[in-house]
Amino acid sequence: MPNFIWPSLKRAEVGPAGTFGRFLHWSGVICGGLCALLAVEFLVEGWARRLSYDLLIVALVLTFGTRALRYVLARE
Repeated sequence: MPNFIWPSLKRAEVGPAGTFGRFLHWSGVICGGLCALLAVEFLVEGWARRLSYDLLIVALVLTFGTRALRYVLARE
């Protein structure tokens, strides 16, 4: 389970598609983290509750969706 949360390098040679998959994955994780942070801020402030729930869903989709792309492109 820890490898799913924090992926470890499984292959040294992944090629250009694998490198692009890794880049997309980490870009998605960073964007998802920023969306989650903004959602928490909206929840703390007490307004835009519906938007904060939508942002949390977007954060999850970005994180797991880009992880799936990494599995497909980098095969890891």
